[in-house]
Amino acid sequence: MTETSFIGKTGWILTAILVFSLTYTVSAESGQYPVIIMVKDIQTKENLDGARVYFDGGYLGNTTSSSQNGIVVIQDVSPGVHTVRVIRQGYNEMTRKFVFPNETTVEIMISKGSLVSLNQEGPSPHAINIVFYPSSTSYNCTDHEKIPSPEYMSNETLFRENVLDIINTTYMNLDHVTSPADSLPEHYQKKFNFYYYYDPSSPADAFSSCPGSLPKSYWNNVTFSDVTVILYPTYYGRYANTSCQPMGCTRILGPGCSQMKVPADQEMLVTHETGHAAFGLVDTYCGDTHYWQNDPYPNVWESLESCRADARSYDRDPEQCRRIESGGSFSRNCIRNFWHWDPVPDIMTSMYGRFGDAATQRIRFVLLKAGSDVSSQPGDGQP
Repeated sequence: MTETSFIGKTGWILTAILVFSLTYTVSAESGQYPVIIMVKDIQTKENLDGARVYFDGGYLGNTTSSSQNGIVVIQDVSPGVHTVRVIRQGYNEMTRKFVFPNETTVEIMISKGSLVSLNQEGPSPHAINIVFYPSSTSYNCTDHEKIPSPEYMSNETLFRENVLDIINTTYMNLDHVTSPADSLPEHYQKKFNFYYYYDPSSPADAFSSCPGSLPKSYWNNVTFSDVTVILYPTYYGRYANTSCQPMGCTRILGPGCSQMKVPADQEMLVTHETGHAAFGLVDTYCGDTHYWQNDPYPNVWESLESCRADARSYDRDPEQCRRIESGGSFSRNCIRNFWHWDPVPDIMTSMYGRFGDAATQRIRFVLLKAGSDVSSQPGDGQP
């Protein structure tokens, strides 16, 4: 962007704000209360012209017909809850509620094409972006082979319903599976932005690798995803050892970016893989996985001494620190030179029970930092 264009846009914005401020002052004195609606592209954050805006069910107008640069001013708004719906060609429809006069400027973020937002009140700029993508494959552990799983490719409604079920039973209920010793932030549910990406001509393959694979077009179109979830309907047979493809898997792609695969019918496995993908937690079972001390607020330590030091600093019993070794479901005669503190049943060990004190402290930290860079170190998490 050139300096000239930046100054031009900045000048226009300042002028718009001044005009709106004067309009608001005059209207308020006459008993009329306006609201300014801004329609933006969710990826580029640019204001969009040509969007049809509906207010409380009635057509209000186009962003181009009443003002420039994606802004519409609604006059004479009464106090209370109101609904704005935005439609633009090439974009997904978006509806958002707002409370007036708490909000006098309402940003409506809309997404292109195949990307569908699931946040009723619109996405938050300070949240973890989680995008679900359907797979056209599953796995049969009895026969040790990848198999077609076309259910989602012909039924977007089924995929959407499965995604919403997962959101409601896992992400929206984290406080039910975390330690009460360190409560989650108030209204933590608003720390997530949820989307799904639906393009039946370009499905994901959940079993091309440990975390699965996505078409290149996805990464070109969705550059803001923090966690991409490849979802397949179900896993056939029982996963018992590494002779079969894992049911779930996570790969950290870089700071603040990860990819995971999960079946739609395994709630606790989704929670376990989310521990990796969204919160940077490390497996605490002994097996074929990746270990590191995931500072800050780790749930795994590189030495007994560092585990005990952390325990003492947070009033936990240092004698509860123990080496990661065999005794879990996935490996025998296994010893790793890493230590953990959380007591079983621990979701990062056995995928049932709850997150322990150390894991919950890490989850709380990430939720509080949502929307900023929280670095995770690379690694794979398997069930």
